[in-house]
Formats: sequence, structure tokens, C-alpha cells
Amino acid sequence: MRAVRLAVFVHEQQVPEALEWDGLDHDAVHLIAETADGMPIGTARLLPSGQIGRMAVLPDWRAQGVGSRLLIEVLRIASNTGYPAPFMHAQTAAAAFYRSMGFETEGEVFDEAGISHQRMVFDDPELPLIVDIQGRTLGRAESLFQLDGQRVQRQAVAALAKQARRELRLLTPDLEPILYDQAPFLEQVSRLAIERRGQLPVRILLIDAEPVLRRGHRLVELSRKLSSALQIRAVPEEFTAQCDHYLLADDRGYCLRRYAAPRNMLLDFNDAAAVRRMQRGFDKIWEQGAIHPDLRRLHL
Repeated sequence: MRAVRLAVFVHEQQVPEALEWDGLDHDAVHLIAETADGMPIGTARLLPSGQIGRMAVLPDWRAQGVGSRLLIEVLRIASNTGYPAPFMHAQTAAAAFYRSMGFETEGEVFDEAGISHQRMVFDDPELPLIVDIQGRTLGRAESLFQLDGQRVQRQAVAALAKQARRELRLLTPDLEPILYDQAPFLEQVSRLAIERRGQLPVRILLIDAEPVLRRGHRLVELSRKLSSALQIRAVPEEFTAQCDHYLLADDRGYCLRRYAAPRNMLLDFNDAAAVRRMQRGFDKIWEQGAIHPDLRRLHL
């Protein structure tokens, strides 16, 4: 921690060393980012007051997501330990980065250690989670996310679809438009369908077609235009009771909403065993499902 802060604040930014060591470190929670071989490359601290500070990343490691991951972890700790609302005295040159992570400026610009700063307060609890999800890699990440809000769930299905390279399988009650009739998700479905046209890379099992017939849906339009790449089948009635809803990406990642808790979504980018179990259930239903004639004829 000391090595990173000396390099960034004292040597690079010319902060007097006496100011850098302000006597508050003993009461703070500290985070250190390291390379795979243990070299420290970034640091941050969280004070009992909720103030986040001493955010520093070595020059060679900037713009690679290190600062984002440090800040996400600091915010997670603050939330889980009941700290006061997070805030920081941010260098004005870094204000845009902190805004992208859910902070808003408050008050006037002021000088601190000869550098322009501004107080920033945390104003978007979901944004760090969204940034964290977007930074995960299919088949590599190990975290299981529990997602409650619709905004972050929309981001989750789009992020999972974006990384699919072979197939997407979706089992859904009514093609929920709040999740699946959104441009970021539809763009990735279209991309995969075109890249692997003729191999049926996108398969959708639909429980109730009536809401779709009433309101229309862009996934249905895509299925009509790209019928060799995207197909929608109706779930037979014997499978509809207590049916979980999920999106599967290749053989690694999933978004899952269980029948008993439909508002809560589980997201994992790397759980091959769970995906295989859901794939087997999907295939069993798919073999007995039929293409809904009214969906096939629907013009939007």
C-alpha cells in the first residue's frame, strides 16, 4: 500500500509526504490490487465516516478496470458493514470516472494538497453492480450474483447475451419485454443469429403466447426474418406448472429466476454443471414443443 501511494501521490503528483500520512490509516479499511504474481498495483481506503480516499493505480495499469474493481469492492464493504453514506474528496481530473460509478458532485471546488478537489457523494447504488457485471467474462468469473431490480436484471441478460458465441437458450413466461424487448439484448441476439445462421443458435421456449400476440415483440419479428437461426416454440401444458425461467449462454453462464421467487434473478458467468442441468430440462421440453402458428404469422 505504501509503495503505491508513494509512487502515485508523492512522486507523481508531488503531494508532500507529511500530508500523505495523515494519521487516519490505522482506523481505515484498506484494499490493495495485485497482479497474479503479487505485485501491488493499486490501493484504496475507507474511513469509518464513510469517506473513500487514497484511490491510486500505478500508471502502467490504468484504464484496465483496476480502479473500477477497487471502488466496487470499497462500496460493497461500506454497504455490508453499515458505514455512513459513501463520499469522497475527488480530484477534479478524475470526477468523470467517479460519475460513471454512481457519484455526484456536491459543493464548490476546493484545494487540497495543491490539487483541485470536489466533494462527491454516492448516488446510484445499482451502478457499481452493473459495472461489475459488465466486466465479467463468460467461463472465467466465479461470482454468483443475486439481482433484485429490473434495471440491473436488464443489464445482466444483455451482458450474458453479448458474450455468447455458440448459442442462447431462453425459457420465458411471455417474452418479458422489460428484459427481452430491449435494444442491447436484441442486438446481441441478432448478432449471434446472423453469425451462426443455419445452425439454430437461438432457441426460445414460450409459456404464454397470448400477451405477445396482444402487444407484439421484436424477438418475434426476428424469428420470422431469421427462421433458420432463431425459433420460438410453445411450452406444452404439462411443463408449465412451477417452471423456472432462465437464459443460458453457451455451456457456461446463466440467468435464472425460480418459479417460487420470480422477482429475484441469479446470475453466474461460470457454472457449467448448473447450465448442463438446465440444458437437459430445456431439451426435454423443446422436443415436445411446437412452433406457435399465430406467432409465426404475426406482423409487427
